[in-house]
Amino acid sequence: MRVNWDSGFAPLTARELSDHIENAFVSDRPTVVDLLDAAIRSHARPVVFAAVNRLPPREFESMADVLNELPDLPRCDAHPMD
Repeated sequence: MRVNWDSGFAPLTARELSDHIENAFVSDRPTVVDLLDAAIRSHARPVVFAAVNRLPPREFESMADVLNELPDLPRCDAHPMD
């Protein structure tokens, strides 16, 4: 099943997700709650919160670990707002 990541504007990409939650990795093994907190602090779009809320309730070792849980998230270099 393909997930529609489109929020009505540009679709969510791995880069945008990373831009908004990477600060959570300053702590050791952040949880979904930590990732959501980072998204709040960075004023993320609603699609970022939707993606984070799809993650399983566990600790994450890295951004790559998060992305592995979201296989339908488009991986591209361009930022959606560029």
